[in-house]
Amino acid sequence: MRFLVTVAIILSPLMNFAQTGVAEAAAVQQVAGGRSVTISGGLQVAVPTGEFAENYDGNLFGIYAELSMPLLNLPIEIGGGFVWHSLASQSQTVEIDNTLVPDNDRGDLFVRGNAYTYQVHGRIRPFNGRFRPYGELYTGVRNFSITSELKLDNLNQASGDLLERDFTFMGGYAIGAKFQLLPGFFLEARYDNQTGSKATYVDPDSIVILSDGSFTYDTQSSQTNQWAISLGVALSF
Repeated sequence: MRFLVTVAIILSPLMNFAQTGVAEAAAVQQVAGGRSVTISGGLQVAVPTGEFAENYDGNLFGIYAELSMPLLNLPIEIGGGFVWHSLASQSQTVEIDNTLVPDNDRGDLFVRGNAYTYQVHGRIRPFNGRFRPYGELYTGVRNFSITSELKLDNLNQASGDLLERDFTFMGGYAIGAKFQLLPGFFLEARYDNQTGSKATYVDPDSIVILSDGSFTYDTQSSQTNQWAISLGVALSF
């Protein structure tokens, strides 16, 4: 019994301190209008427009991720994001002259074209209820790359090469909305309209992979304007 009383005496100040900290955090959140950091991510499909659509046949499918933080006590957020799109992916079973491991001369060769976007944004989000529409301006860089990868049978390792890379500047605007499904958990949908400068990228229809492991491809160069639709989830905390 004396031990329990001693423990209670020791823990009592700590419990009071914790309760005070929680109360102060709640007060700060109330002053800030309940606004908090948001992490979001999901799927995106992009549709080329203008010169990009004339040179690239099809749509770009990929994923996106964003981090957005409130600015002081204003309905303004700043943050950054990342988007990956697949432009092309071809594979072929090949047989090569493997002098290092003669018993493993068969595998799969992949030739891929990808686009990686790195961007920063400023966002206006006037409401902080269950339904949260927003408007956004962003800018950044986009990296178009062409890579090859060889995966040999019966080996856990793969060898890859960066064949070509090109960077372009981009910017645009987005409108979107989040709808709260659970406390701190939202469904998000958004529309992007993006202007991109000239870049060189792979022509998906030109990729040819031969059975001996050799391959060829062609490239296209154009402006890289597009619009995109995204659907994902967001966590607020």
